[in-house]
Amino acid sequence: MQEFKITDEIKNLDLTNIRSNLFHYKYDNKYLKNLYTKDGTLKEESKESPTYHSFKGEVFENIIYEHLLRFAQNNDEIKRFILKGPHQNKNNIFKKNGLLIDKGAQIVYKSVYKDISEFDALFFTKDSIFFVEMSKSKKTSGLNKRLFKKFALLKLLFPSFEIKALIVLTQGSIGLSRFPDYCTIWITKEFDDEQILKELILNKERKEALVEYKDKKFIEAINVRYKKFSYFETLEWILHKSRAHQTHAVDLSFFKCKKLFLYFDIFTKLYIGFITIKDFKQLVPYEGDVKDNRVIVTIEKINQKKFEIVYYLRQTNHKLKRVSYSKEKLSIEDKDPEGFTNKETRFISKILLPEHRLLIKNINNLSKKLEEKYLVSL
Repeated sequence: MQEFKITDEIKNLDLTNIRSNLFHYKYDNKYLKNLYTKDGTLKEESKESPTYHSFKGEVFENIIYEHLLRFAQNNDEIKRFILKGPHQNKNNIFKKNGLLIDKGAQIVYKSVYKDISEFDALFFTKDSIFFVEMSKSKKTSGLNKRLFKKFALLKLLFPSFEIKALIVLTQGSIGLSRFPDYCTIWITKEFDDEQILKELILNKERKEALVEYKDKKFIEAINVRYKKFSYFETLEWILHKSRAHQTHAVDLSFFKCKKLFLYFDIFTKLYIGFITIKDFKQLVPYEGDVKDNRVIVTIEKINQKKFEIVYYLRQTNHKLKRVSYSKEKLSIEDKDPEGFTNKETRFISKILLPEHRLLIKNINNLSKKLEEKYLVSL
């Protein structure tokens, strides 16, 4: 699908009409200046440094965003376009939850003060919303995987809109045929303009006035209307609903509807109850300690065709472990103390009731059905 045709200006990364605006974006020049010698020459070792490559990616994103502003201004099909970076109203940066522009000037959807997803750009046509992803990396598999969560979140926030994506890559990128049908793909020339990179690092303070976009189609994220998505309330609803069947311990058929597959793409795992340590150790050859007499049980989406039972337990030192046991292979993973999973499991632990306990036979039955592909993403 090619909804919009790339212009020559964008394809060639022409800076003629956007160059001055690039100096209005925030860059961490303190460390970037170390990439150059005192006479302003890029050090040989700097050309391959992660810092330099990261900065190039950041500038590439800003270049494409500036071009998209011009593209939107001249395209009647685009009805609304969300402003970010130096174009946003600075009075709107204090919002803490929902669709907003964060301190890094990125478009994000936040819940409980944490980013659920980030978008390089967002714009609306008459009946669709486009999210934009930009990358100068030649490998696209990671980008492709991230699309599922972004698509699912937008589908929940804007249920009446068709969700589409604009993917902007550089020449030589691979895996293009693997992108979903809702993607329009633009290919630009390789970004290797060392002169603009040097100026942005060493001469950042020299600015011309920002070229602003004041047409009514250019809007603030804070003014976008969308359906509320409550992160923890949704997890709680799923837990209770999945355990409400009169005869089945866990209602797997509940997870087969389109909306639940969207939740799998957002959360990755959905919580279905707990199992006692004694039962857990009969199912899984785990030798470590466990803080409480229960282990949280989830159904986790491994990929588009594979779902598994995955356990989460907290050790006596309060560290959270992700434990899976499939085909006699044990996997144990430490979880980030500040990550979403830690917050989720603390929340779930507080709302678990005795009736949410799962028995060994329940786990075995669920595992068998999941192995038989009872759940497969739509």
